[in-house]
Amino acid sequence: MPRPVSRAAVLVLGVVLVLGLGACAVGPSQRPPVATLVDEPATPEPAPETGVPGPAPSLLPPLLPSPTAPAGFSDCTAEIRGTLAPADLGGRDLRFGCQSVPVGGGGSSRAEIGVLQVTVGPVPPGGPIPIVVVGEAGGPSGSDRAVRLAATAPETLLAGAALYGVDLRGTGNSEPVDCITPSVREALVDADPLAADPVALGPLRDAAASAASTCTQVLENALTDFRTGVEAEDLEEVRAALGVERMHVVGVGEGAGVLAAWARRHPSSVGRTVLDGVADPTTTFSQRARERAAAARDALTGFAANCTARPDCPLGPDPTSTVTGILTNLRAAPLAASGGRQVTDGTATRALVTGLAEPALWPELATAIAAAGEGDPNGVLGLLAPAEADGGGFDASVLLTCNDTVERPTLDQVAADTARARAAEPLFGAYFAHDALLCSSWPVPVDVPEPGGAAGPPSLVVGTRGDPFTPLAGSERVATQLGSASLVTWLGAGHGAYPATPCIRSAVGGYLRDGVLPQQGTVCPP
Repeated sequence: MPRPVSRAAVLVLGVVLVLGLGACAVGPSQRPPVATLVDEPATPEPAPETGVPGPAPSLLPPLLPSPTAPAGFSDCTAEIRGTLAPADLGGRDLRFGCQSVPVGGGGSSRAEIGVLQVTVGPVPPGGPIPIVVVGEAGGPSGSDRAVRLAATAPETLLAGAALYGVDLRGTGNSEPVDCITPSVREALVDADPLAADPVALGPLRDAAASAASTCTQVLENALTDFRTGVEAEDLEEVRAALGVERMHVVGVGEGAGVLAAWARRHPSSVGRTVLDGVADPTTTFSQRARERAAAARDALTGFAANCTARPDCPLGPDPTSTVTGILTNLRAAPLAASGGRQVTDGTATRALVTGLAEPALWPELATAIAAAGEGDPNGVLGLLAPAEADGGGFDASVLLTCNDTVERPTLDQVAADTARARAAEPLFGAYFAHDALLCSSWPVPVDVPEPGGAAGPPSLVVGTRGDPFTPLAGSERVATQLGSASLVTWLGAGHGAYPATPCIRSAVGGYLRDGVLPQQGTVCPP
C-alpha cells in the first residue's frame, strides 16, 4: 500500500552526501594464493618500474559542470523559504529556482514534471555540477529531499553544484493526481490488519474496487501512465531539459526503481547513480509481503531499543509488548476521531509501519502510539494526514503499484496466503499480505518494469536490513540483475540507508565525489 509520510519526515529525510569515514566490513573474498615448491628453476622477478603508478582509472563518468547553467528556472527563493522554518535552511544561503518540464514525448499522455533547483548561494556562472534527486510517490518528493540535502551536506561537496529535485508524476510540484475519494482512502488505511478469510477481507476488496473505479473514470486513458516505465522516460526528458550529456542521479525507494529502469533504457545518458532501497520488480506480492513483514519486525526491534535507551520512553520498559497490547485494545474498542472517523488497529498499524520506516520520527511515533493507548487518536492521525490529503501522494503510489504488476490474485488466494503469513508473523504478516488485494480490480498492464541488466556505468545499490518498504533481499536481487552494480548493505533499520552512519556516508560520498565503487560485499554496521 502507499506510504504516508508526515511533513516533518519530509524535512528530516533527505538525501545527504557527506564524506565522513566509518567502519565498514567486507564479506568473504577469494582465498589468497598459496606458495608451493616446484622442481623447475625459479623465474627471476622483473626489475621494478621507474616512477609511481597512478590510480586506476574510474569506471564512472567524470563529475563535471554542465556547459551552461540550465535555462528555464524562475527564481522562487522567497516562495520556498516561506514554507520552511529557519532551521530547515541549515544556516545557509539557499537559493531556489522552479520549473515545470513538459513530458510525454515517449508516447504517454502529456504532463508537467516539477523540478526544483537548489544551490548554496547563486548559481555558479560557469555552469553548475548537476546532481538530480528523484523522490517517491508515497513518500518525500524529490524537491523535498533536495532541499534537505542542500541544507545538511558538506559545503565542500555543494560548492559549484546544483541539486535538482525531480517530482514523479502526480506528486510534489508536479501536476497532482487526486482520483481516490477521502472516504475510500480511509477505508483502505483503516482496514482490519489481521483479516485472513474471504469474509473478513471483503471490505478491503470492496474499497480497492471503488478506488479502481473512480481512478479509471477520472484519469481515463492516462490511468496507465503512472508507472515506472513512463517515469523513466520522463526522467530522460528532464535530462535533456537540463542540457547534460550524462546525468548523475540519486533515487530512494520508488525513485530508485525509476532510476533503475532509466539506466536500463538509456545507458548512454547514465552518469553516477545511487539506488537506495530499491525494490525488485520481479517479486510476487506474496514474496514481497513475507520480506516486508520480516524487515518490519527488525525495525520494530530497533525502535524498541531506541525508545528504552531514552530516559523518557513513553512505552515503558518493553515497547514491543506495549505496542502489541495497544493494537489489541484498539481492535476491541476503536477510538472516535473528528469527522466521525474510527481509529482502528488498522489505522495504528499503518502509522506504526510509516513511523518505523523513518528513524528520525521514532520519538514522535512512540508518543503517538502511547497517546492512542490513553484514548487520544490525534498523534496517529497526524502521522498519516499529509499523504492522505488530496494530492498528498497516496493515490499516485497506488497507481504506481498497480500499474507495475500483472498479478491479480483472487480473494480466496489472498485469504489463503494471508492466513499463512499471519501464522508466520502475527503482527505484520497479514497486514503486508493484504497488498495483493489492492490491485485486484485494476486493468492488467501490458508494460512492466524490466528485470534485466544495465549496459551503462556501474550503479551503487544500497540496501537496508530493516527496511519495511523495500527490504534488503529485493535490493540484493536488483544489484545482481543490473550486472555491474556494487552493493553496500546497512544492518540498521529504516527506509533508505544514508546518511545514517559514517560507513554509509563514506561509501556513497566516495562513489559520487571520487568515482570509486565500494568493494563488493561491503557491510555497514547499524
